[in-house]
Amino acid sequence: MIECLNGTCPPDDAEVANCTVYRAVESDPPTEQDFLSYVGSKKVSPAKAKCDDWGLSVWCDLKAVEHARDVIPHFQERYIAAGNLDGQHGVLKASPSKKQPRHFTFWNYVNVQLAPTFQVIMPPAEEG
Repeated sequence: MIECLNGTCPPDDAEVANCTVYRAVESDPPTEQDFLSYVGSKKVSPAKAKCDDWGLSVWCDLKAVEHARDVIPHFQERYIAAGNLDGQHGVLKASPSKKQPRHFTFWNYVNVQLAPTFQVIMPPAEEG
């Protein structure tokens, strides 16, 4: 499992990801770069990172994806990829916000390559 924040991340109540999740990605097909956390992509330093910064932003249903695209224009510029995850990939937990009440954070296990598991199912909004 991921080691961060003195062992408190991912949270103890995160559950094994045994479902299809959706993620906004820049590439079709997705690459490993599309599955870097804020810490992994160096957008946040490990010293200043919160637990969610070590995880990936995902949704667990298409209605949540459509809602996110409606309220956050940035997601309209991205492809949406779907991946079927199970116990070998990692854990997830609901992490709702005011704008995204059906948002989840996914923490993948160390050395798990996610790109082969995901396939683009939706083009950027302007291409659709």
